[in-house]
Amino acid sequence: MNKFYKLNCLGIERDLPVLKAPSGIDIAGFNSVGDMELLLKSAQFLAQKISENNIKCDVILTTELKGVPIAQEVARLLNKDYVCLRKQPKCYMLNPVNIKSESITSGKTEYFVSEPFFNKLVGNNVVFVDDVFSTGATFENILRFSKESNFNISAGLCILREVPKNKLNESTDFEFKDTMVYTCALLPLP
Repeated sequence: MNKFYKLNCLGIERDLPVLKAPSGIDIAGFNSVGDMELLLKSAQFLAQKISENNIKCDVILTTELKGVPIAQEVARLLNKDYVCLRKQPKCYMLNPVNIKSESITSGKTEYFVSEPFFNKLVGNNVVFVDDVFSTGATFENILRFSKESNFNISAGLCILREVPKNKLNESTDFEFKDTMVYTCALLPLP
């Protein structure tokens, strides 16, 4: 029998199954892909954080797959382009740039981006958007990638931030490696 965690994100409730990640830890299985009510409300909240805090944003950056819908809607609301890092090079990519990363749900991962899309990042203020901030490994790799590639990550946006149960009273906004990250709700690690 599966255990569930009741998530409340901006007043929207979802029952999330408690599942084992490839890393061996238990997580609440959150998947926003296709959950339009949650995506639209979260994107509106996160886009407002960018505006309220006067964050410089020339382009949105995300990784496939679960970051794409939220990044696309935030980009639409802010009237910005977005760039998606893909998990495999595609035949239509011109001179793909390779980025190495790691996450608790995917393990070691490589990302690829076509040179013309990579060039949209260079020299600009970029906001990184993802679905969940867990250990910070993905975000740390994006920060490293930005330094190596001459663009600035001006902020991070995530629908949820995973925290230990005893930290559920923390703010949803926090600083990670000198960069502000804004989230809609906290998700306890089961």
